[in-house]
Amino acid sequence: MAAITTTTASSSFLHRRISSSPATTTTPRSHLVPFHARNRCHPRLTCRATDVSGAEPSAPPETGRGSSWVPVVPLAALPRGERRVIVQDGEEILLLWYKDDVFAIENRSPAEGAYTEGLLNAKLTQDGCIVCPSTDSTFDLRTGEIKEWYPKNPVLRALTPVLRNLFVYPAKTDGENIYISIRGASSSGGSAEILFSGKAQPGSTASDVNIEEVRMVVDEGVGGFGFTAYNELVNGKAAIIGFLLLIDFELLTGKGLLKGTGLLDFIYAISRAFSS
Repeated sequence: MAAITTTTASSSFLHRRISSSPATTTTPRSHLVPFHARNRCHPRLTCRATDVSGAEPSAPPETGRGSSWVPVVPLAALPRGERRVIVQDGEEILLLWYKDDVFAIENRSPAEGAYTEGLLNAKLTQDGCIVCPSTDSTFDLRTGEIKEWYPKNPVLRALTPVLRNLFVYPAKTDGENIYISIRGASSSGGSAEILFSGKAQPGSTASDVNIEEVRMVVDEGVGGFGFTAYNELVNGKAAIIGFLLLIDFELLTGKGLLKGTGLLDFIYAISRAFSS
């Protein structure tokens, strides 16, 4: 009975509290339900936002990041019709012209074994392929795809599996330098060294590629091996002594160059004439 009385008193107190409040602050029950629903859903939305922010980002496209254009050599260092082998980040790369474009490929044929002579003197085909000098295998300059694998040796073609395509580096020019795209290169550029009969300064552009000729300077006032008066006298005396020793040897043995020419017989005849 006491519990019923307490409940009734509490209900009367709440009724008086609601009735005494102004009408403007009274909120219909239909409006309270969405409000409480939003309050109940708010922690769930926060949790979802936390899950999304902590998720791993999607991988970026390979063409946009991870590779950069590196200036390797000046455009003047690669005249049309010529080829250059450079070293970029420890890799030997062959630069060559094909029609009006510059191509950059690895200086090694995938068809060759441990020994390779490179592709510096390799032939080009009319359909944009390069031919391996030792195996006659052909590779596409643009994609590196294998076009022909041991075409002239069917035995090796059957025994040797297709290993891999030719490595091709994207290349472009801007009127001054030749650029190649290398994955993992720093944005500041790498260092390239030209491997050919000329002077190449290792650096991002290798601007000094002029051929340095070695000149010999002869100082006539310095004594040494050469055309001097003293050396000529010594050489002349040595030649005379050697010739006399040769004649003495042939006179004693009766063999040699003098016998074939008849001079030795002539000397023997004269000596016998004087002795008789």
